[in-house]
Amino acid sequence: MKLYKAGNCNKFSLTFNVNGRRCRLAVSESKSVTNTAARRIEALINCGGVLDADLREWINNIPDKLRDQLIGFGLIDRQWCESRISKTLAEHLDDFCDYLRANNRKPKYIFQARSSIERTLAGCNFKVFNDIDGNKVTTFLSESREAGNIGQRAYNFNLRLFKIFTNWLIKKRRVLGLDPMVGYDLITQTEYKKKRRAFTADEERKLLETTPFLKKRFKLTGYERALVYRLALCTGMRSGEIKKLKKLHFDFEANTVRVEASKGKRTDELLMTKDVAADMRAYLDEKEPQDKVFDLCHDTALMLRADEQDAGIEYRDAAGRDLDFHSLRHTFCTKLALAGVHITVAQKMMRHSTVELTAKFYTHVLHESEVAAIEALDNLTKTCPNPEKIKTNVDKSGRVNYIYGVKPAIAS
Repeated sequence: MKLYKAGNCNKFSLTFNVNGRRCRLAVSESKSVTNTAARRIEALINCGGVLDADLREWINNIPDKLRDQLIGFGLIDRQWCESRISKTLAEHLDDFCDYLRANNRKPKYIFQARSSIERTLAGCNFKVFNDIDGNKVTTFLSESREAGNIGQRAYNFNLRLFKIFTNWLIKKRRVLGLDPMVGYDLITQTEYKKKRRAFTADEERKLLETTPFLKKRFKLTGYERALVYRLALCTGMRSGEIKKLKKLHFDFEANTVRVEASKGKRTDELLMTKDVAADMRAYLDEKEPQDKVFDLCHDTALMLRADEQDAGIEYRDAAGRDLDFHSLRHTFCTKLALAGVHITVAQKMMRHSTVELTAKFYTHVLHESEVAAIEALDNLTKTCPNPEKIKTNVDKSGRVNYIYGVKPAIAS
């Protein structure tokens, strides 16, 4: 790298070699600016196409004419510069959402992704890619968690989305350089804001016996609401999955219902109990194949809570656990465990990704089993005698042995 100033030029110039080609570049009237450019260009030549944050910032801020010359020398990718160097992160985010939409991601997910990433960008004051700092992101999310605005689960959700966004920027070559979010991992979730429990057999009986005779509310009659609960209890379906059901999804010859999972993109065939299948068949008899099965409201938890109140069921127990609509799914899983169903079979029926996820819901059963075990132990203790400790005639000096029971006869 050589710096000089030609007599007929006011600017300091540089000469250097790129892949055996001799290049000349007029930079600036300032010698210090030209020296800085010389260091940056030398770094460009040696970086192998992997730009650090300083190089990216320098390329973004140099005059267009100088940038074009570096592109001509092959030191900077033309496509990247022409289409993306001037884009803000907000503009990249628009393209990212279009990418998610093109990959058939659900509108709700796209809305959540945009909202989450926008909050992080605003909270960290990131405008362009060079601004992104993984430490600032985790600090911002940690401060939000400490302030009580988000929990551990929301922290991981926001961090995961932002990592997906930055990885997409680099993978699609919208920016050059290393991913600034590498090494910033999710935290281990140890707290759960929502605590729920499974219905006991008595609570389930009260709900299903009382609801059919209640008045119409939330756009459904009492009988329809009871049918919704029974369907959830015998299949483990989520409320979002029940909302999408149409008559054509039911196969009453095989007693199955086809459901598009609310989590993931797969469809599943779920078995129904014979009594629920028979009642669903009669209920759908006059409907067309394309008709929705239930006009289910958005707030199914509020609907169930109203029916629980009329049935005399406590919504929240002494341990602070609630009985919301998702508790019907918990109850389905708990009943599988009580019936002795193998956990891998239960995992398939629950449509969980791992056995560990299914096992987490077996805590409802384990706690009750532990209580029963302690009660059994207590009953056993009460039936045991409390005999007097008696010293035997075979004890030796300095050694004390005892037996329990009737005092033995001592030989004369």
